[in-house]
Amino acid sequence: MIRLLVSAVLSTALLLPSVSLAQGIDSPKQTSDNIWVMGVPDKEDIATFAQSGGDVVISLLSVEEMSGSEETSWTSQQGLAFFHVPVNGATGVTFENARALDRLLLTHADKNIMVHCASSNRVGALFALRAAWLDGLSTEQALEVGRQHGMTSLEDKVSKMLAK
Repeated sequence: MIRLLVSAVLSTALLLPSVSLAQGIDSPKQTSDNIWVMGVPDKEDIATFAQSGGDVVISLLSVEEMSGSEETSWTSQQGLAFFHVPVNGATGVTFENARALDRLLLTHADKNIMVHCASSNRVGALFALRAAWLDGLSTEQALEVGRQHGMTSLEDKVSKMLAK
């Protein structure tokens, strides 16, 4: 009974935007028709995403954070494509990584995609850089895109990068 309730809540979370918590986005948050963001997914998050029509998982965790993770096997067991763009904390918030994420999003634009890091802070930062540098949005519009995708403590860094 509890397992069914948890499954129903997670399934609903994939369909409706969830509330962002101060420490990050801890369950899938839908930010557009085919994009979900979150902190580190667990095995059940991956399974629920796949069962709800998910196709692609993009991890922005650093190499060290991925060490010992079973995420690649969880995604392959569910038939999901898995991509890793290592973003090493604040120092990994770069145009190169924003561009790498952009290429993956464009390549899989017709698919349902989950993008995650530890809390969604780096996810939001790269989405903000992408919005400004690649989509031509103003700094304030790009920062809002970043916030919607989970950016919190990296906002000052991203704001300074966009001011250059």
